[in-house]
Amino acid sequence: MPCAVVLASLAVAGCSVAEGSGLPPMAPPTPTTVVPKTQKSLKPAADCAKSTVPLPTEAETDGVQLTLSTDSSGTSLLIKNTGNLSVVVIPDANFSTSLEAAPYANPQDHASRAALIAVNNSGAKLTGIPKYVPLNQVVNLPPRWALCALTDDVKQTASVRYLYDRSSTAEYFVTKALADQLIVRNGSSSDQARPALIRCAKATLSVLKKYPKLSDIQVYVEILGPRYPCRAGYKALLNGDAVATEQLEAAVIGQLGGAPRLLANSQLFTLTARP
Repeated sequence: MPCAVVLASLAVAGCSVAEGSGLPPMAPPTPTTVVPKTQKSLKPAADCAKSTVPLPTEAETDGVQLTLSTDSSGTSLLIKNTGNLSVVVIPDANFSTSLEAAPYANPQDHASRAALIAVNNSGAKLTGIPKYVPLNQVVNLPPRWALCALTDDVKQTASVRYLYDRSSTAEYFVTKALADQLIVRNGSSSDQARPALIRCAKATLSVLKKYPKLSDIQVYVEILGPRYPCRAGYKALLNGDAVATEQLEAAVIGQLGGAPRLLANSQLFTLTARP
């Protein structure tokens, strides 16, 4: 086969162009330029709904376990309390991150919600929290509850601080046990039970302050005793029925007897949306 035919077909197989053959010299092939695909510019997360990238679990204190996840930009941090004790969360030291609710990841039952509302309305003065932190950025995070931390700058990684707090943990244990009895078993509405639960949260703070060395179960018995307004609150919901009141107290004490042990307050720890 003539070499010119092979060249025309672009399939050269051991054939060369001799000098003086009359064919024009072949031009060197034009290099192909590969244009890389441009990546979409990252945007700060609007919420934690897309925080599905898992991070190492946080467990600096016995009984405290926080499950963490973030998004591709690292500007969100979903914090889920999967441990047995409550923690208190605040923004990072530079306040580059703000705290938002995460309703899609929180308990939906009335008892859990009523218990947390009571804790948040007890007027507790938390120790270990810097005074300059706004109250709306100090968040109680009991077991099973979640929180979303966001930063609005892609150059900033979402970051928060947290500590274990004995008082808020005890408040939640007491109010949740009472809410389980009043709302779940006795059919009281959340609105009806709220004043009684807030009374009991406040009584918890008073007992812990007055009797710092009592055992956990002694603290709970004292809270439900006649010397504090907690009993009067839930007894009124039971129409003053003494038998029903005693039965409720026995059920609450039984539930609290199985609660995790209360610990001393911890120091502040830092969480960040970095693997």
